[in-house]
Amino acid sequence: MEDSHIEIYRQRYETFRHFDKLRWQMLQLLVAIGSATALVLRSTKGEVEWGFYLLLGSALTFNALVIFRVNSGIRANSIVLHKAAVEIGDSSIPDVSANIKSASHWLAVLVLILGLGLIIKSFFMVYL
Repeated sequence: MEDSHIEIYRQRYETFRHFDKLRWQMLQLLVAIGSATALVLRSTKGEVEWGFYLLLGSALTFNALVIFRVNSGIRANSIVLHKAAVEIGDSSIPDVSANIKSASHWLAVLVLILGLGLIIKSFFMVYL
């Protein structure tokens, strides 16, 4: 067992932990956006302005794109982490699975669709 393999493993594992924290922070941000939206909708009397939908849709779209980027980083890092783990004899690190099996991927897809839908709704409110 070479020290360089152990160091690669250690660094890649730390990178994985960092990306994993980012992924959870994006989920927490979605909860905060949802809570703020509920407060605005509850306190608003009458019709909500188009700017609110544009802002909300933009926030959701940005969040979804960040989740996609974080997931991409996790996948790329996991390939190297798995190889380094095998080199040092750790067989507990799983191989990278397909995006279609990832709940985080599907959450990002759903949030992206919702965000783009709200942006489109805001444009319809302005121009129709």
